[in-house]
Amino acid sequence: MAQQLKCVFQKYPLLRAQKHIKIQKKQTMSLSHFSMFADLSFYRDGEIFLGEIQIRLLKQVVTDGSIHAAAKNLKISYQHAWHLLDKVNRLSPIPVIIRQKGGKDGGGCTLSHYGLIIIQMYEKKVSDIALFLKQTNSDFKNCFF
Repeated sequence: MAQQLKCVFQKYPLLRAQKHIKIQKKQTMSLSHFSMFADLSFYRDGEIFLGEIQIRLLKQVVTDGSIHAAAKNLKISYQHAWHLLDKVNRLSPIPVIIRQKGGKDGGGCTLSHYGLIIIQMYEKKVSDIALFLKQTNSDFKNCFF
């Protein structure tokens, strides 16, 4: 029987190549598995409105009460933080950040009610995506492409 198969593979090189490919696929499939990852970002008119960094910054502003302190705690420059939040406000239909000018007591900023809703909505969507990815990655464990 082995002699007959050898003759068939010699006569038809394509079959020999296919047999080799099948063996290679079997060996590599057992060594790795597929998985899926995702990041959530919201865009408006082609510009990023909200992403992970913007949400982290907004949450830190709630905690610290100022862009300067939030930037310092997140280890990003004040200028970068200011530009990110300015863009969020500019792209938002309703103000997200309410700024207070500096003075005797210093400036600061707070989030509007709409800003707090945006954070909650973003975190809910991230949670939904995480659940979807967990289920999908579980399905991938038994999947061979």
